[in-house]
Amino acid sequence: MKFIRPLLTCLVLALVLAAIFLAAAFSPDVQTWVAQMALAGQPGLHASLGSLSAGLAQVDITDLHLEVDGAVLTVPSLQARLPVTTAVWDRKVLVRSLVAKRWTLDLSRIPEQKDARAQVVAAPEGGGGRGSSAQAEAVPAQKVARVFGGILSGWRLPCEVSLDGVDLEGDVLVAAPLGTAPARVHVTVKGGGIAAGHEGAFAIDAAGAVTDPRLPLTAVGAHGRLVVVMESPRTLNRIEIKANLSAEGGSFPEDLTLSAGVAAASGAGEETYTVDLSRGSRHLATVLARFPEAARRFVGTWKVDLRDSDLASFFPNRSLPSIAAAGDGDFDADAAFTRVHAIGRLNAVASHLGVLAPPLDRLGEVTLDARFDLAHSGQSVRVDRLSVSLGGARPAAVVRSLQPFNLDERTGDLKVADPRADWMEGSIQGFPLASLSSLTDGFTFAGGDATGEFVVRAANGGFALRPKTPFTAVGVSVQRAGRILGRGLDLSLSLLADYAPKGWQVQWAPFTVSSAGRRLATIEAKASRLAEADQPIAITGTWSADLEALASRPAIPGISWIKGRSASGDFSVSVETSTEVEGKLAVVGHDPGHSITSSVHADVDADGAVSFLAPVKIAFGSNVSEVSAEGTWTGEEAGPRVDVKLTGEKVALEHLGLLAAPLVAAGNILLPASSAAGAGGLQTPAGVRDRIPFWGDWVGRVKVAFDRLRAGDHDLDGVTGTFDVDHGSIHLENGRGGLSRHSRAKLEGSISFDAAAEFPYSLKATAAVDEVDAAPLFAAPQPGHEPVVEGHFSVASTLTGNGTSLDDLVGHMQEEFRLTSTAGIIRLLKTSVAESIPEVSSPVSDALGTVGTLVGSLFGVKGDSIYSGKNPVSKTAEAVLDFTYQIAEIGYDQITVTAIRGSDRTIHLVEMAMNAPDERVTGSGQITYVKGLSLSARPLSVELQFGARGRIAELLKVAGLLSSHKDDLGYTMLNQPIHFGGTLEHIDASQWHDLLAKAATQMPAGGKKGGGR
Repeated sequence: MKFIRPLLTCLVLALVLAAIFLAAAFSPDVQTWVAQMALAGQPGLHASLGSLSAGLAQVDITDLHLEVDGAVLTVPSLQARLPVTTAVWDRKVLVRSLVAKRWTLDLSRIPEQKDARAQVVAAPEGGGGRGSSAQAEAVPAQKVARVFGGILSGWRLPCEVSLDGVDLEGDVLVAAPLGTAPARVHVTVKGGGIAAGHEGAFAIDAAGAVTDPRLPLTAVGAHGRLVVVMESPRTLNRIEIKANLSAEGGSFPEDLTLSAGVAAASGAGEETYTVDLSRGSRHLATVLARFPEAARRFVGTWKVDLRDSDLASFFPNRSLPSIAAAGDGDFDADAAFTRVHAIGRLNAVASHLGVLAPPLDRLGEVTLDARFDLAHSGQSVRVDRLSVSLGGARPAAVVRSLQPFNLDERTGDLKVADPRADWMEGSIQGFPLASLSSLTDGFTFAGGDATGEFVVRAANGGFALRPKTPFTAVGVSVQRAGRILGRGLDLSLSLLADYAPKGWQVQWAPFTVSSAGRRLATIEAKASRLAEADQPIAITGTWSADLEALASRPAIPGISWIKGRSASGDFSVSVETSTEVEGKLAVVGHDPGHSITSSVHADVDADGAVSFLAPVKIAFGSNVSEVSAEGTWTGEEAGPRVDVKLTGEKVALEHLGLLAAPLVAAGNILLPASSAAGAGGLQTPAGVRDRIPFWGDWVGRVKVAFDRLRAGDHDLDGVTGTFDVDHGSIHLENGRGGLSRHSRAKLEGSISFDAAAEFPYSLKATAAVDEVDAAPLFAAPQPGHEPVVEGHFSVASTLTGNGTSLDDLVGHMQEEFRLTSTAGIIRLLKTSVAESIPEVSSPVSDALGTVGTLVGSLFGVKGDSIYSGKNPVSKTAEAVLDFTYQIAEIGYDQITVTAIRGSDRTIHLVEMAMNAPDERVTGSGQITYVKGLSLSARPLSVELQFGARGRIAELLKVAGLLSSHKDDLGYTMLNQPIHFGGTLEHIDASQWHDLLAKAATQMPAGGKKGGGR
């Protein structure tokens, strides 16, 4: 019995210890401590646990934090219903239900692989945005690969598991574009049924905001089904997911479905992956991959089939061109996707590109076909094979690699297998120049498909392009704004290009334009830029043109205004935020003594505004003009605005016409038919009403200030004025100029345009000048003769007109002149009839035929008649002779002339009047326009009425030339009108001479010669 007590005592103690141990086992503090110890023993796992409480059928966990390979899971609260004893003793986790709310899975901080990190460290600061961007974009792909590579083989469970039901709700954080916060995706998962040999199914809903500003979406969502299949209680062999996608701010198509799956075949030792994006029955993108466990590499195929309708939902507020892209190929990659190798082809057909940029619509349908074999590793891309062709029904351009090469994404360095051999070759095979129209500012090309061949060789870490044959195109036509600039042109271009990390350079060496076998123009130019920050683009070059060839060929009708033999020049351009242009021009005429030289400086600011200074020298032998043009040009929304100031000391008007011609041609300004061809401007078709003014949408101001302007045979001093141009009118203000410093003309005028008026164009201009010497207004006198008129005149002119077009306006213009003068001398009636009177001795006749009364007195002529006491003549002859001497020089009191020049350019002298003490002349006439003749050489026809009083009237009465009629001022009129013909420089006074000669030689009424003296 003695041993029973100790035995009972030990048993009681054992029961007490068992009770204590059992109580401790169900204590939350002990359970938490044991769980923490278990988590700490897992290699590669960083974990913390707030508390764990396990009963016989349920486990509650709070504040669970797990981190593995950068992925962080935080669970505030988790409840699991399961038989705990079975899980502890039998190592079978049979979960009846699993509930977790407000958990967070952070995948945004999964680090890149070590090799990627090393490259980041090795990359120099400021090593180029390309490398940094490429590396930043590569890291997310590597993170995804690390999560999913070998996902099934990595999930071999330490115990048997089954899961009847789950209710999970939380957030997943994923990496966003560099510099932005991680994207948060809210996820709910409900379902269950996971067990060995069974298929577990879960309903998944996910929604998240889009933080990438490059995408037109504000939020995306997915609703799908997740299937998990367990091959055994401890291994997974298949995971599949299928989801329908939706979006806010840009909706996905309703039938857009994303399917993904991973499976491990029993005993195969590899996993298979599938990713498929589809719309209905059509697969947009499909990736199939295998991941052999032994090789630890992905091997698979890819295929895409995309159309513009698939992309339209991503850009709801923008029209897209018609696109159809299809491609397929193979790929392989390591487990972390640090090296990816892809082989395949891609074919794309696009049309209606004008929705992206209107000029691109001219490209029509474009086909791109690419075949490639490349590998991406770290920051380097290796290309073993590449060929690209661009064209339509047939290839228009083909480029293919001749040897493998590597491209450094970070620095842009290029390395080829054999630097001494060609890297690439290409050819242009009937490339349509019309497709280049989209790349030019309003210029369109037609005809003349381009051909040519080139090779590219690696050099200095970059490449050098050299032509095998020049790029050529035959029969090219060029238009701008509907205007033909050239037709039937043959183009040839030798293009050289060099690119290296230190910079690039492109040369035209040369570019030539020919027509019908004759070269018209040549340009040699070079553009270059250094890679350092803030370096400008530098463009330099020279050019030359055969002006005779341009003028003789109809190839370029828009420059028919060009005159001369040849032109050449050079230019240099510096392009930064603003652009600076320097250039020189030299034009040589058919006569080597005729030339135009100019230097141009222009600055173009960031907004496109241009300021310029261009001194021009025009020399036609000894006739030299030097003009300076200074101003600005701005391309405003309402139309281009030009402000120009033209200055010069001695300028010829004809030379200004040479300067205006290229401006007229460049501005597409409409000109009347009479001047359009010569000035290079456009011409409104006959009978067509202008809908816009001939100056188009140009506005601005042109100021002129010339010390002396030579117009024809006259020099105008101090010519100034301002032309203000707006959309509805052109105004000339403060126009000044004169034939001398003491006679200044004042000019004002305007041309207005109103498209709704009966006659859209209306013209009115006035000019006035005082104290103009008569000499320049009339023809210069013949050598040895005195001028017809001596005195000073005031001139007033008015120009008016209206029309439906510029031609019509010119055709209906009318100019009225009014000339007035006081206190001068007129010699219009001067003539000699002495040679027609036989009684007058020859010496006296010769002398008196060329002088007036004053000179006649030198021959001893005295008294009322210069023939008193001389050879006897009739009283009639004596009266006529005396009359001719009296009117040879008439001192007038006033002269007025009113003339109108109409559309036929004939000057109609509608009213002429001259008043003197004893003489008065009135009449009318015209100066007929003849093309090519100066004013003084045009036909003149004048009919005058002569009135006299005093002694002049008495002489005419004796001569029998006076009528009985008197005018309103009391002058007695000549019995017949006087006609003058010829021209202003050679006035034909034969009718006047014959009238007087006939009167002088007729017999007097008494029938006796000599008049009884």
